Amino acid sequence: MSAFLVPLAVFLAVVFGASAIGKLRSADRGRAAFVALRIPVRHPRTAAVSLITIEAAATVGLLVTAGWYFVGFAGAALLLTSGLLIAVVRAHRLGATDDCGCFGDWLPAAIGPRLIVRNAVLTTIAASVLAGAVTAAAVSEAVGIPATLLAGPSAPLVLGAVGSGILIAVAVWSVVRASDDGARAQAPIPRGAGAVLLPATAEIVDVLAPAVRARLLVFVAPGCHACATAMASLKAAEAPLAAVADIYVIQRAVSVAAGTEPPHGLPASTRFALDVGGSVAAALDIGASTPVAALIGTDGTQAGPLAVGSDEVRVLIDSIRAAVEVSPA
Repeated sequence: MSAFLVPLAVFLAVVFGASAIGKLRSADRGRAAFVALRIPVRHPRTAAVSLITIEAAATVGLLVTAGWYFVGFAGAALLLTSGLLIAVVRAHRLGATDDCGCFGDWLPAAIGPRLIVRNAVLTTIAASVLAGAVTAAAVSEAVGIPATLLAGPSAPLVLGAVGSGILIAVAVWSVVRASDDGARAQAPIPRGAGAVLLPATAEIVDVLAPAVRARLLVFVAPGCHACATAMASLKAAEAPLAAVADIYVIQRAVSVAAGTEPPHGLPASTRFALDVGGSVAAALDIGASTPVAALIGTDGTQAGPLAVGSDEVRVLIDSIRAAVEVSPA
């Protein structure tokens, strides 16, 4: 197998491994991905466990097998990536904009053109690995990462290619993360962009305006299992949170008529609001991911970074609760 295909195989293995671990560590164990992608399954827990198992097997197979066994795992990788690409394209055509849940809460990615491009690139890489493996196996060349590494003079070249590929991937990831965090940290919240509609009272409230109390904004979406998990954390800390902040559970809506009922069970002290047109989400640079929480201070500015995903939302809620509990009476 060509030394230039080894980094691609390692990259695919890392992607599948990160996906499996991300789903495994998420609160819903990856079940939200099926909801976000509009894939109906009768037993979501079993389906999620099966997907995690398949991704973990693909990770191990791409790293340790050789010969036609490696070809088989390369084919499985192509089936996984192409299947996910088809699912994302279908969900996008159905109007879905939720976080795909592909990596659990690790790497939120909203369903849309950018995610389609990402999955198309992964599918292309998987197809290249499979084509290279089949070609090498047909002419009796070394196939698989261990066999290629032990093939003699090419081993240093392979190790160098793998090392450089990993360094490039880490560098690209760190640059993207740093650029994104920097943009969020430096961008002020626009004034007058925080108007939300409270369906229960037909009242319009500006949640980004200066106020007497702080506000905790939690953005959710219908059918989002991770959002339900975030709501459970919110209910568990309802009393201490309500003591220091007004809590708004916000659902984005493209029109007033869309979704006037809370998508999840809410604590009694929580207000359900509609972000008509997505102006508040745009002002906070949230994107289409859910759940997302933002703490807004009494001066109307965002306090701290956004909490993206059910795990980060829980950490933010627990932090506020802990601060309230240790404060002197």
